[in-house]
Amino acid sequence: MGTLFKIAWRNVRRHGKRTALTVVTMAFGLGLFIAMDSILKGMDRGGLQNIIDLTDSSVRVSTKAYEEERRSSPLEYGLPDVASLEKLVLADPRALDVAPRTRFIGRLSNGLDSIPVLAVAVDPERDARVFKLSGHVAGSWFPGGGERQIVLGRKLAADLGIALGDWVVLAARTRWEAQNADDFRVVGLIDSSEPSLNSSGVFISFADAEDFLELEGLRTELAVSMERRTNLADAMGDSDALAAAIGKAFPDLDARSFGEVGREFLQIAKAKSKGASIIIFTILLIAGVGIANTVLMSVYSRIREIGVLRAYGFRPKDISRLFLMEGAIIGLSGSLAGVAFGLAAETWFVKVGLPVDKLMGEVDMGLPVWGTLYGEWNPSTMAAAVVFGVLVALLASRSPARKAARLQVTDALRFV
Repeated sequence: MGTLFKIAWRNVRRHGKRTALTVVTMAFGLGLFIAMDSILKGMDRGGLQNIIDLTDSSVRVSTKAYEEERRSSPLEYGLPDVASLEKLVLADPRALDVAPRTRFIGRLSNGLDSIPVLAVAVDPERDARVFKLSGHVAGSWFPGGGERQIVLGRKLAADLGIALGDWVVLAARTRWEAQNADDFRVVGLIDSSEPSLNSSGVFISFADAEDFLELEGLRTELAVSMERRTNLADAMGDSDALAAAIGKAFPDLDARSFGEVGREFLQIAKAKSKGASIIIFTILLIAGVGIANTVLMSVYSRIREIGVLRAYGFRPKDISRLFLMEGAIIGLSGSLAGVAFGLAAETWFVKVGLPVDKLMGEVDMGLPVWGTLYGEWNPSTMAAAVVFGVLVALLASRSPARKAARLQVTDALRFV
């Protein structure tokens, strides 16, 4: 076996240009696969973190009637016993805090133009303990002071020509179907990693919403923050368990867990990554054809040498192994080069990131494509790339190796 490896290594080096071209093709394909996998995993992680930190929390509780009409944000389906619900949730050691919210549909105007908005009334202090939205606000997260205050998405404010400190008119239908409108001062602008909040986020405090919407204590949903888990499956399992416990204790409520939302998100992300997988497969297919061509050319250029080896006692299976080794050496070299290329690109994505906002603008694709997008380390993908690259090389070398093994000694020695 050692002799076969020495001969295979010598032959790979002898056809250096052909080998180098094949190795470069493999390295590019596998390196691109590793880098794109890192970015896609970074997008998945960023999107899932946005769900927890900025939009839905770990568990979101509302009434079943409200969920059926959620798109219209009705004010007639409030939570019936918020205090008892909070007590049940906080009794779970994995639950950290809760924050009530009330969503409503309104119309925002700068005095000249107006647009419909989906607004949220919050308790600023409690909401900041469940969500991390307040950390993405330029200005203040409801500083208080007696005047009606509002926090808007940065892009929404820009579209209306509104700046910090300006006054806007918010109109909405109250709980009792009366139409109300009032002036609100813009105290904060949301600049987050969730595009939908930047382009359409509208928040007011319960202190203002109580009389503005005639709420009389109405809360349409309760957001729950839970202990952070390193493993995504554990985080989903925790939220599923708490949601199930809430559903059992309060049959009329709808507890939507992060596990449920996260799995739907990952299915969408998986579908969107199929295009990238097709591109990578095409590149690796080209590399496989290159390896097959390299080994086959090696067979044709060394027919007399094969005859000599057979005359010295090499068996057909030894000849087959020799050319399989050559393909494996090329495949391993290309795979390792691909891992090196992919690791370099991945390190840049993880440490520096991709400035997506500058490259694409603020486009909402259902994934976090705002600001700087960071990659994720993927050692398992690197290992899989090496294994896959070697397997592709072996499969591509199999046919030329069998052709070499079937050559007759006398025909090979007489070949000119």
